[in-house]
Amino acid sequence: MARNSYLQSNMKSGVRIRPWSYKVHDFINVPLVGILASLCVAGILNLVNTSIVTKIFVVYIILDTIWIVIFPESIPSMANFIILHHILTFCILLHPLRYPEHSIETCRDGIVELNTFFLILRRQLRRGSFANLLCNLCYNLTLSIRFVWQPYLIYHFFIITNVREGYPLSEFFCVMVSQVALCTFNVCLILLPKKSRAIPV
Repeated sequence: MARNSYLQSNMKSGVRIRPWSYKVHDFINVPLVGILASLCVAGILNLVNTSIVTKIFVVYIILDTIWIVIFPESIPSMANFIILHHILTFCILLHPLRYPEHSIETCRDGIVELNTFFLILRRQLRRGSFANLLCNLCYNLTLSIRFVWQPYLIYHFFIITNVREGYPLSEFFCVMVSQVALCTFNVCLILLPKKSRAIPV
C-alpha cells in the first residue's frame, strides 16, 4: 500500500516519476551486471579464475539484496519476488564456494546476466531509438539462456552433484531445488508483469 501510494503521488500528466533509488540502482547495475556477464563468458572460455568470479558474484548478490530490501521502490515491480530470486541465487552459489572444483558452474549459470544486462540497459535508452531497438533485439535473442540453457543445467547439475559423485545429499538437494526454482522464476518473470498491468496501481 505504501509503495502504491508513493507511485501514485509521483504521477504527473500520466507519466510515472521514478524515485532516485530506482535511477541509482539502474545506473549502477548497467556496468556491474555487464561486468558480471563478461566475467562469466570469460570464465567459460578459461580466461579468468572462476573461483574469483564466484566470490565476486556472491558479493554482488548480497549488496544488491541489501539495497532492494532498504529501497524496494528501486525495482520497477515485484521487489519481494526479486529478493527471493537473489536468495535462491545465493543458495546455489554456496555450492561452488564450498566446492571450488565446480566454480565453472557459476559462469555457466551466470551467463543469464547477459539477458539481465540488456533488460536493464534498454530501460535507460529512449524508446524507439536505434540503440533501444538494438538492445531489445539482444534481449530477445538472449532469452534462450533463460528458457533453454538454464533448464538444461538442471539435468547437468543432477549429474555432477549426485551422491554417487561423492557430494552430500544436502548439497545435491540445495543445488537442484535452487536451480528448479530459478527456472520457475524465469517463467514468472515473463507472466507476472502481464497480470500486474491489469491491476490498477
